[in-house]
Amino acid sequence: MFSKLIYRSILRTSAVSGVRYYAKHNNPFKKTVNILSNDIPEFMGLKENIIYPEHADIVVIGAGFIGASVAYWLKKRAGEGLSVALIDKDFALNNTTRNVSLGMINQHFSLPENISLSQHTVEFLRDIKKNLSQDIDIQFTPTGSLTLASEKYADKLEENVTILNELGVTHQLLSRENIKSLYPWINTEDVKLGCMSVESEGTFNTWELHKGLLKKCSELGATFVNAEVTGFELEKQQDLLMEGVAPGSFERITRVIYKSKDNEEHAIKFAVCVLAAGDNSGQVAKLARIGTGEGLLNMPLPIERREFQVYSVLDKGTETGLATPIVMDTTGLWVMRNGLESNLFCGNIPLINDDSKNMSENDYFEKIIKPSLLNRIPSCSNAQIKRFTTEMHDCNIFDNTGVIGPHPYHNNLYLATGFGKLGCQHAPGIGRAISELIIDSHYTTVDLTRFHFDRFLLNEKLVEFNVY
Repeated sequence: MFSKLIYRSILRTSAVSGVRYYAKHNNPFKKTVNILSNDIPEFMGLKENIIYPEHADIVVIGAGFIGASVAYWLKKRAGEGLSVALIDKDFALNNTTRNVSLGMINQHFSLPENISLSQHTVEFLRDIKKNLSQDIDIQFTPTGSLTLASEKYADKLEENVTILNELGVTHQLLSRENIKSLYPWINTEDVKLGCMSVESEGTFNTWELHKGLLKKCSELGATFVNAEVTGFELEKQQDLLMEGVAPGSFERITRVIYKSKDNEEHAIKFAVCVLAAGDNSGQVAKLARIGTGEGLLNMPLPIERREFQVYSVLDKGTETGLATPIVMDTTGLWVMRNGLESNLFCGNIPLINDDSKNMSENDYFEKIIKPSLLNRIPSCSNAQIKRFTTEMHDCNIFDNTGVIGPHPYHNNLYLATGFGKLGCQHAPGIGRAISELIIDSHYTTVDLTRFHFDRFLLNEKLVEFNVY
């Protein structure tokens, strides 16, 4: 169990010149007691290290789904050949258990990269016990996924189906009559066409996936640092020439600075840093002068936090039945059954320019959620609907598509962020892709070059239409 896990520290004998302090030290005994009494979550079975690492080959900022996957793949492939430090200020992982809608497996996308990433997740979950642990229970429920299109979006749905065919995704095109026959509780009056994915689509337990990734990272020797990143140290590279950068002025990031729970500031020297800090990625990027510098550093990382409400429709899951698919609606509405429970979950797919973020909670429900829900499932008009939770996503406000790969200036800083709701579903494939870039110097499975930061500089949006 987790209580038996052993976490290695990456310790070196060099001087501690990279350490600064915000506050005076406690005496050694009191300091030790304080650290040992502040448990990193019980499920991880570890106490925070008293001595922080000063060196690591690779530092991963962010221990969410993507950060944990990056660390997992690096250690799985390189083992002791690479030292990996995983930094996060919230190893309590408070947001993970709240993001109930993230545990969807859906392969219906318009971008081939998103389809391929989902296919990798299917393979990864299929062999989850082999990949992570024999005692992991991913609780996959093969519900299927039904995408609905109105007259306006029917052509786009058919285009997407062509891509699905090319990539070997098993699906069925459904007419309005087919949908009504299979799911009489769905209103199909404004539906022209539907696409039902019938293989490897459904829901899974995101908490189990995240916990399993972190546990395996530990077993493979990754170091966990429970702290907040506060800055980077840069060194001038006099002999390096880069287009658009004045000779002798290029500065390479070499250390990440972080503040521990003791309010002390430390630094880790690294060769490569991976930024996977979710909705905080844009702010962390600024610490490396991304968005505040000149030339290639003038363009910010356009990641913002977006909050989305998830609602529970009481008892309607019993009416729609155990075979209730994940429903993706033309209006942006999504609906899923809560496992074997009697309720349904629902919410709204975010838009790039989402005006709903400025609405009050009541207006959001009355103007966005309720009309779409009652239109698609009329029987919900007499149901009790309650706000279940608030989810927080890392939204790429440029084109709503994830960002991955090296930064064009900081070529030892790799980005893996902005995937929003797809971050959990795509995490296994994203982690693998980052490990390929670092270890192999190129993608060897799914080519995600179009997801690179360069598209911001070129003002070339990469939009996932997915009917909507």
